[in-house]
Amino acid sequence: MENTNPKRKGGVLRHLRNVFLAGILTAIPLVATYFVLKFLFVSLDGIFQPIVKIIVGRTLPGVGLVALIILVYLLGLLATNVLGKSLLRWFDAGMSRTPVVKYIYTGTRQVMDSFRRLQGVPFKKVVIVEFPKVNMYSVAFVTGKPVDFKGEKKIPLFIPHTPNPMTGFLVLLSQEQIIDTEMTIEDAMKMVLSGGLLSPDNIG
Repeated sequence: MENTNPKRKGGVLRHLRNVFLAGILTAIPLVATYFVLKFLFVSLDGIFQPIVKIIVGRTLPGVGLVALIILVYLLGLLATNVLGKSLLRWFDAGMSRTPVVKYIYTGTRQVMDSFRRLQGVPFKKVVIVEFPKVNMYSVAFVTGKPVDFKGEKKIPLFIPHTPNPMTGFLVLLSQEQIIDTEMTIEDAMKMVLSGGLLSPDNIG
């Protein structure tokens, strides 16, 4: 009779579940981007092809793509000037008050804002520390050079909250209390934002 180890079976199922969920989280932004760009391309192509046909006398392939590139560029200009930022804030406020839509839009916006802000923070490297209690470990970012504290060198670390990494704890620890990792800043950010679902295979 085959002897099935329940712990091993549970570990395999847990692994499959985590990998499957990580795949979904990775696929969602890709699929969403694809459908949004496809919708915009088809819509813009349908709008401009009749105009091009009147001017040129025939349809031209790629008009929708050119229009899409110009539209994205104009949105970029809009987002980088004072008037554009005011309009985007007005749009955000309107979306945040729209029933049902506000939950999807606000949640997505917060995640993207957090990821963008974290990318701009000059973290030195990713480490692991024993926090918030013994035998419980947390991902932390080295934020600066060692400082003197009561005659000892302490390293400033930022321990982010999940899934909102813009808040967290600033702690000062000795080098002996810090475990170095091979994680990149980007991998650590993905791990924090996803609650551990998007974790590298090896962090030690």
